[in-house]
Amino acid sequence: MSASESSVQPVHESRRESRARVVFCFLLTLAGLQVALGPKVRLSQWELSGEKNAGVAEGAAWLDGRLDLPFSGGDPRHDRPHDTALFDGKVYNVFPPLVSMLTAALGPLHRALLGRADVWVPWTYVAIAFWPLPIVAYAVFRRQVGDAAWAGLLVASYLGGTAVLPNLCFARFGHLGQVNHVLSQVGLLIFAADVLGRRRLWPGLIGLAIAAWSRQMTLLYVLPLLWIARQRGRFALAVIGLTVIAAPMLTLNQLKFGSPIDFGYRYIYEGRAADEPMAERCLRYGTFSPRFAGENAYYLFAALPSAEWSLTQLLVRPGTMGTSLLVTTPLVVMVLLGAAEWWRDARRRLLMLATLPVLAGLLCYHSPGFMQVGYNRFALDFLPVWLVVIAPQLRGGWRTGLTLGCTAWSLLYFQAVVPNI
Repeated sequence: MSASESSVQPVHESRRESRARVVFCFLLTLAGLQVALGPKVRLSQWELSGEKNAGVAEGAAWLDGRLDLPFSGGDPRHDRPHDTALFDGKVYNVFPPLVSMLTAALGPLHRALLGRADVWVPWTYVAIAFWPLPIVAYAVFRRQVGDAAWAGLLVASYLGGTAVLPNLCFARFGHLGQVNHVLSQVGLLIFAADVLGRRRLWPGLIGLAIAAWSRQMTLLYVLPLLWIARQRGRFALAVIGLTVIAAPMLTLNQLKFGSPIDFGYRYIYEGRAADEPMAERCLRYGTFSPRFAGENAYYLFAALPSAEWSLTQLLVRPGTMGTSLLVTTPLVVMVLLGAAEWWRDARRRLLMLATLPVLAGLLCYHSPGFMQVGYNRFALDFLPVWLVVIAPQLRGGWRTGLTLGCTAWSLLYFQAVVPNI
């Protein structure tokens, strides 16, 4: 181990707490989440099937020996399921493969219980898609702040005061994009915990696999892992891990779209209205282009809800294309206010810098994130990492008051903009 490496200590050593206190605070956190978020999330009504989720349909298709999605009725150019690609006359899923992999792996169980592989048993869906998130979030935040009660507050702020909440709500209906956002959070938290913790690499690679197989852009987080691996003499392990993560995605791209680096997103618009704004810009300028950066940055960091006044009331109408993080989750202001502190910590600095390539990719994407009323779901590709980095700086003096105020605002804001459906 180098001298510079040995001088870097963990971000925050958890103080000694009784196991009973840790468990009690976690259960209290779950109880609070149930009271505040239960009417919106409704775990008892979660369902997942191939009819609404192209990943499930793809996993079931694998079990039947095919890559394309079964499609019957209508013209696939216009009537195929939303966000699926039409390529060479066949319909394909373009989303990352984690849901497809899980569907194929659980297919025998679901066939035994339900008689079909393209429908999940509700308890398997909730157990895989929901429960790991609060458990992992609590463990990671507690590690960073060293206090179970404060970690519970941060978990509540994270799940109820960020775009995680609306994605949990729509995951109830099995929508693939939202399910992937929820799954990716678990991977990003595990990844961040390893970078800030013991740097064993294999937990970080597992986290990266979960994240990248849910959201392709997060594969860029491999850069700090490669840096750490080179410093610790484990570069071969990192390369093997990266290969294992990337190989399924690249192979599927080759088999479906004829190129390992073509994820097929441009074929979503094949055969659909050429004058559709997102279709037009993707077909004209490509899936990624620097010309989209200004607009995407506006929706991510500056867009404000519109307000309409009348004699009797004030109506606030959130935008459908995204709303500034400073409005929805103002706690991120600590990224700037605490920059000098986290910059001095080599591990947190590396982790924060690792979000920049991901952020750059999101800014260059042809869509800012369609129909995200009052929030920005693409921010979830870097927001959990930011929150983990700044977590140790959120207490003490004025910081405690700021954290409590921002958390209260975010919880109330998302209660207002996310309907009970």
